[in-house]
Amino acid sequence: MQSSFVTFMNKEWRHILRERRTLVMIFAIPLALVLLFGYVISTDIDHTPIAVLDSSHGDPLARKLMHKLSAADQFHIVDQVNCEADIDRAFKRGVVKMVVVIPSDIGSDARRYGGAEVQLVTDASDLNVATTVISYATAIISDLNAELNTQAGHLTADQPVLRTNVRMMYNPELKSAYMFVPGVIALIVMIVAAMMTSVTLAREKESGTLRLLTVSPLKAHTIVLGKMVPYFILTAVITGLIMVLGTWVFEVPCYGTLWGVALLCSLFILAAIALGILISSLVKTQQSALTSSLLGLFLPTMLLSGFIFPISNMPQVMQGLCQVVPATWFIEGIKGLMLKGQTVTELWLPMTVLGGMTLVLGGGALWMFARRTRPR
Repeated sequence: MQSSFVTFMNKEWRHILRERRTLVMIFAIPLALVLLFGYVISTDIDHTPIAVLDSSHGDPLARKLMHKLSAADQFHIVDQVNCEADIDRAFKRGVVKMVVVIPSDIGSDARRYGGAEVQLVTDASDLNVATTVISYATAIISDLNAELNTQAGHLTADQPVLRTNVRMMYNPELKSAYMFVPGVIALIVMIVAAMMTSVTLAREKESGTLRLLTVSPLKAHTIVLGKMVPYFILTAVITGLIMVLGTWVFEVPCYGTLWGVALLCSLFILAAIALGILISSLVKTQQSALTSSLLGLFLPTMLLSGFIFPISNMPQVMQGLCQVVPATWFIEGIKGLMLKGQTVTELWLPMTVLGGMTLVLGGGALWMFARRTRPR
């Protein structure tokens, strides 16, 4: 009995070790998750770029406030804006996450009226970042109030020298749906367009159906396009339904043009389908296609696209890696269109990058598909 058990167990070990791709995936997925959540992903926010609108033109109290903010690890003053209109432009360019508006009479208000009001304006299209940034800024201003009261001889800060007035742009009601709907669209597109495409093609490869197609008079590009169009239409319909639900049920606004949204979604869907075809050309089984799609597409879309965790707080190497994730550019573009009302011209960079990814990935998928399925 014991000999039979040992023999059977040795057979299983040989079977496991022989499947090297599966073995790599077994170790790669846990290691990748541990590294992502333990090292890359962080809810803390440091060195957030902010701007200052100083209408006091260098009042001593304003200088103390700016020095206090810039001395903190959480903030980095990168810009000075001149008027209210520049605030919206700075947010749309993606230059800053918060603007501190200092009134022209900050010094006299602090002395005469028992406190001057400082406005904190933030880009609330990314709700997690906005609330965290406001929390940090409010705490720093509270510390400054305590210092000023101590210097003035007051024992308490019941009458703060500086009061804060918070203004959340693009999401004044702080609805989480404003952040989650664009991210959910990206995830659904990856599931339907990329994962399903790769798994379906891998299944046809396993069953031998794809081999029959390759020996038929059909060209490789005809087969690829024939596979792409149905999934493109299906994913486009599902994306439209999600956007309708987001607009009607969760009241997510869409200030941009519909054709701009359609163009951005189309580019992202095409890039996702091309990724699915590329993966299916590199693997042999459905299991490998599913695992590769999960590890290479779904997890990066969820964790490295800015959907949940801010990219700016990741290590520099990972920030560079985030730029090759198509969902990063899609989420940036769809938030700009829907929440900020940006035009296609203003979003030329996300549009261009997604268009370039579509061409490169589509060309690579077509070449790899023709190469791997060519009759030998």
